[in-house]
Amino acid sequence: MKRWLGQLALTLLICAGPFLAHGTTYPERPVKLVVPFAPGATTDILARMLAERLAERWKQPVVVENRAGAGSIIGADFVAKSAPDGYTLLFGSESLALLPQVQDVPFDWRTDLARISQVGALPILFLASAKRSDLGSLSEFLAVAKRQPGKLNYGSPGSGTVHHLTTEMFARLAGIELTHVPYKGAAPALNDLIAGTIDVMVGAEPSAKPHIQAGRVRGLAVFARERLPGLPDVPTAAEGGLPFEMSFWWGVMAPGKTPPEVQREIESAVVAALRDPEQRRRIMDAGITPVGSSAADFDRFFRDQYNGWARILPSLQGQLK
Repeated sequence: MKRWLGQLALTLLICAGPFLAHGTTYPERPVKLVVPFAPGATTDILARMLAERLAERWKQPVVVENRAGAGSIIGADFVAKSAPDGYTLLFGSESLALLPQVQDVPFDWRTDLARISQVGALPILFLASAKRSDLGSLSEFLAVAKRQPGKLNYGSPGSGTVHHLTTEMFARLAGIELTHVPYKGAAPALNDLIAGTIDVMVGAEPSAKPHIQAGRVRGLAVFARERLPGLPDVPTAAEGGLPFEMSFWWGVMAPGKTPPEVQREIESAVVAALRDPEQRRRIMDAGITPVGSSAADFDRFFRDQYNGWARILPSLQGQLK
């Protein structure tokens, strides 16, 4: 009997080994959080806030690494093809629900990336360069755009991104024509907006707010039902006569074959970070609504976003060429 019990105990220990290795000791070394956009953009700001909390929980450094390009595909592809051990994560955005439908991507979002937890969301802002004195309000912008079709230009993090197609949808609603100038990230586009190289762009409160307050950029409208508490002077698009709503969102993802127990630990850590009152306050002060969803809820949300773009894209085919 003792010999049998000893063999049973050994068998149970061997079976539990992977769970002990990942469930109780993960992470044993620094974790990389890949941001697929340039430094300084809202995605980067929010990722660094989260990385701080994860590092505190895990007692390991969480290093933010920017891998910008192709509207987030370069960074996403890097993570999708990384070792599925939980040490390389992606801070993905709404672009990943759109881009696989408008261009060839080198990974399969269904199997190569696991949705772990949605981190946050916020309404999109429509911004103008303060260098353009004739673009002082949404109505002034629309008047200039209608007088000079195609003369005003706008920046985006790349062709086919949410920034690009949101602007095109808004322009179609307004009955105007704008010229698209793609960049390798939102931050470089914002820098050129400040310099007056481009006229307008869509953006987010965390990265745009300091420049609006300093008078370097104007907030012409927010694409939401209500004004943002952090930018109460920026009217809604509906107040300018063009009801239009659109939001950015972000979430943590991992290589698709990451062990389930590691995925659960990452999910638990992200959710705990977003339930922390101080962290929630910091995120909300940046104008972002914290989420902290389960992996199942995030996966459903992502698929709903994907299907939503699938319904919209046929009407925007001309802008994708």
